[in-house]
Amino acid sequence: MELNLKLRNDVWQVHGTVMLPDGAKVRVRKSTGFPKHLKNLASAELNKIAADALAGRMSAKSVADNVADAIRLYVSRPNPPGATDVTTLERFGRTFGHVPLDSVNVTDIQRYVQGRGNKANTVAREINSINAMFKYAKDMGLPVDLVLKKPAVDDARLRWLNEGDRDRLIDCADPAIKAELVFLFFTGARLGEMFKLTWADIVDGKAMLRSKKGRTKRTKTRAIPLTADVLDMLPVQAGQHVFTNPSGNVWERTAFYAYFKPACVRAGIADFTPHDCRHTFASLLVQRGASLRAVADLLGHSSLAMVMRYSHLAPSHLEDAVSLLGCRGTNVAHQ
Repeated sequence: MELNLKLRNDVWQVHGTVMLPDGAKVRVRKSTGFPKHLKNLASAELNKIAADALAGRMSAKSVADNVADAIRLYVSRPNPPGATDVTTLERFGRTFGHVPLDSVNVTDIQRYVQGRGNKANTVAREINSINAMFKYAKDMGLPVDLVLKKPAVDDARLRWLNEGDRDRLIDCADPAIKAELVFLFFTGARLGEMFKLTWADIVDGKAMLRSKKGRTKRTKTRAIPLTADVLDMLPVQAGQHVFTNPSGNVWERTAFYAYFKPACVRAGIADFTPHDCRHTFASLLVQRGASLRAVADLLGHSSLAMVMRYSHLAPSHLEDAVSLLGCRGTNVAHQ
């Protein structure tokens, strides 16, 4: 038996061969998960891997790092991924968790994410999660180096309701989500931001909404003034979180959708999602004359690029601009 520690991307790896009791030889390629300065802990992990292999607690396939190892490493990192990423990777692990990382087949994974009838944007989100997991595994020294190709996605969706349809949807909603719908429509909050909102986040009539964006997942906070409609609909304080499901627990997306979709059916509204409440919030603000800069700040966008989709809704904005050409003054070249 000969197992050795080797550095790969500043992380100690166990490489070598183990002779099993039945005379079979097993090739070991497994990360200890310990960085360069923790060689003593890496050595202890090497001994554990060797002992598990000799005792038959590892099959020939499981001695090598597999996809499940990479997923566990990613979700347990110091700055963990969001709940949606975790759910995506748990589902992915149920199909590919047993596959050794050095045997991962890109084609098989592409077929998996594209073969379940999901729309292109859903496929792209899943691929983002899987790519991020594999990249982190590679950075931590695991033997994987692949990138999945994302489908082209049209992010130009702009589904919003007029005030009448908005109010009808709220009226048709089950009491379990009526306050939640009012909050989404009148704050522009994302669904996850609403789920996480605590009573400590309600300060001086404002809701402090927090989101993690970008590669570094830096937390961004914005303060949204709450209208009288929202304040009147806030539930009675009974726990840490403002909005909870009928059992008093924090909402999960699937449970929320179980109430949201029937409300849309009763209201006669098709092709509408909770995120479209955010589009409705922005669209109605622009129609009433709010500046794109103000809408961008309320939505939590650092630039105007993401809110330009609402610009055509501004009242007479093009007519007002062109009308400036009709102003006659001392600087007019031709009288």
